[in-house]
Amino acid sequence: MALAFCRLRMRKLKQTIASIELSENHRRSISITLQLLDEALCEWTDWSEGRVKSGVMYRELDTLSPNQKSELRSKIGATRQLIIRLRDDLDLQLRDVATSRSIAGHASLLWEMLTEPNSRGLNGYGTVPEELEGYLDPIGETLTEQISSITAMLSQARETAT
Repeated sequence: MALAFCRLRMRKLKQTIASIELSENHRRSISITLQLLDEALCEWTDWSEGRVKSGVMYRELDTLSPNQKSELRSKIGATRQLIIRLRDDLDLQLRDVATSRSIAGHASLLWEMLTEPNSRGLNGYGTVPEELEGYLDPIGETLTEQISSITAMLSQARETAT
């Protein structure tokens, strides 16, 4: 009885959704919010499966218990079902993200941040010793050049692909 009522309610909801007018601005806003949520769910899925990132200055620690991982996967699945429902009912657009664009976007932000850890940027925190300036500035310039070369390489690849 309860299942039949739920199905009837869903059918009525579908009929109501079809009659809802949705402007492109509303559709875009809802799409962007759900895309960002889905992106977070992708990362959480990795964590729920024990996949963590590790670098030389950044490391994620897997602190989730097997029980938490299982429950997290379940909640992610339920959340994705709601996202699918909204996507289908409201005719929302999937966003394809090219890895090259994503890297280039992150690189641009990082380039900006890499201008800080040099003697000029650190002066805001007090006088920088000459030894630190002589040590840090060349390495900072090299880091900035590395990030710029990554952005340039990805821009060239994008131009030749189009």
